[in-house]
Amino acid sequence: MANGSFKKQGSAKGGANPSARLLVAGWIGSMVLVALLTVMLTYEFSDEDTGAGDAGKPEAGQVAQSGQDDDGVVESSPDTQIEDSGADEQVAANAPDEPEQPAEPQFMPNLKFAGRAGIVQLAASSLPPSDTVAEWCRTLAERVNGVASSDCMSGAFADSGHKSVNGRPLIVRQIEPTSRPGAGRVLLIAATHGDELSSVGTVFSGMNMIDENGTDYQWRVAPVMNPDGLFHEPPTRVNANGVDLNRNLPTAGWAKESRDYWRRVGFEKRRFPGESAGSEPENQWLAAQIKEFKPNVIISMHAPYGVLDYDGDFPAPQKMGSLNLHRLGVYPGSLGNFASRMQGIPVITVELDDADEPPSDGEIEQMFTDLNGWLDRYFRSVRQASADGGNAASDAG
Repeated sequence: MANGSFKKQGSAKGGANPSARLLVAGWIGSMVLVALLTVMLTYEFSDEDTGAGDAGKPEAGQVAQSGQDDDGVVESSPDTQIEDSGADEQVAANAPDEPEQPAEPQFMPNLKFAGRAGIVQLAASSLPPSDTVAEWCRTLAERVNGVASSDCMSGAFADSGHKSVNGRPLIVRQIEPTSRPGAGRVLLIAATHGDELSSVGTVFSGMNMIDENGTDYQWRVAPVMNPDGLFHEPPTRVNANGVDLNRNLPTAGWAKESRDYWRRVGFEKRRFPGESAGSEPENQWLAAQIKEFKPNVIISMHAPYGVLDYDGDFPAPQKMGSLNLHRLGVYPGSLGNFASRMQGIPVITVELDDADEPPSDGEIEQMFTDLNGWLDRYFRSVRQASADGGNAASDAG
């Protein structure tokens, strides 16, 4: 190498190593692939509603809002936050420095994801039920036809924290609207009378249909209002205190009217209204749910009269499946009296044909199709009445 030059091993003239251009191209290709995978994974959690755009995107450092007051939000980045809408408290940012403890596994059916497309409900089926809910699902599936334990455990049910007379949990499920904002709020309850088991199976089938088809409404579902009556051997209409829950709600004039009513039915134990209005923990919880959730419509599943009952000022639904409208009137302490007469909330009472066996899948599908048709007309009328400043109820029937 007297001339001061030399050939590098592996050069372009016969070496095995790639050129600098090939290295750069390979590196760029790898980065593009990683970026594409990242985008795909990110938008896996995004709302499919293309109309949402970036309207729900919070600015850096801001807290995402869900539209409900006092929601607890934990900020993770300018574009994505995890929100627990059921939280009562939020961890302060300036909390004292302490060793972090691993979080206890929790069942959080209201966990939501706030991203570029707004706030959407996460798949609750990916979260395990609490021990309380799991046991409730197992025992309910053994008791009621039409309830599958697996469906129940993957159905985003939650322990409300309230209990029946005998300490059984009152379980509730919240179903968010497919599109946001929702058109309205619907409260759906069943098994107010514990010996009307078919009402529970019908509600579970209805929830499966809502899951499959989506919904325009926010639903709160209490499938078993009277667990003590339902799990009694044999099942009973009344709760563990021997009280008919659908005669115990605090309605106007209850003290006198409930006694007059009970006298008219011959002091029948199945219809005992209780010693005082709203005395039963199950009804206290129901009244609190109505006050907190503020439903626009309440649907109550019963059996076995085989009719459709309705209490409200808006035109009634004429049919649901094979059930035709037949108004039964209101009673002292009844839900129709308490919610419709006293609070102006329309109440649809579905009286199934059989107290033990739920209707066929085809019948339940037609019932919920008819129900959704009425809900669409009802909420359209409400919106029109609000826009007109008057009453556009004629379209609701």
